Amino acid sequence: MSAPTALVWFKRDLRLRDHAPLAGAQRFERSLGLFIIEPEWLASAECDPRHARFLLDALAPLRDDLGARGLPLLVRVGTATQVLAELRRETGFTHLFSHEETGPGWSYQRDRAVAAGAAPKASFGRSSPRPVWCGACVAAAAGRRAGRSA
Repeated sequence: MSAPTALVWFKRDLRLRDHAPLAGAQRFERSLGLFIIEPEWLASAECDPRHARFLLDALAPLRDDLGARGLPLLVRVGTATQVLAELRRETGFTHLFSHEETGPGWSYQRDRAVAAGAAPKASFGRSSPRPVWCGACVAAAAGRRAGRSA
């Protein structure tokens, strides 16, 4: 029998310090990170191309930072329930850790659907009021805001 596997689902909380789901997952012998590019988010009124670009640009440094901790970051496209079901078959993850979203109704309903069926042990914690982002993510975003990137 394989060791229990934790999956950390990064949504818009791409920080590494003060990240309870990441801390919980790192207690496991085997852990994976996940970022899902969700069609529901891309089609929502809250999604602005600049916001999407910020998140996508932040994935490479996040992948590097997590990799240095021995935790690979998977990036998938699709609905959360579909992606998580596929990953469960592929990786056999046993525990899902993520921050609970406090945004629009669609993300709340998504988290409820995931908690109900995509993972046997899902843990959704509230986000910290003062996030600490990975350093390279902040530097990349600051450069864009100052008009230094294409």
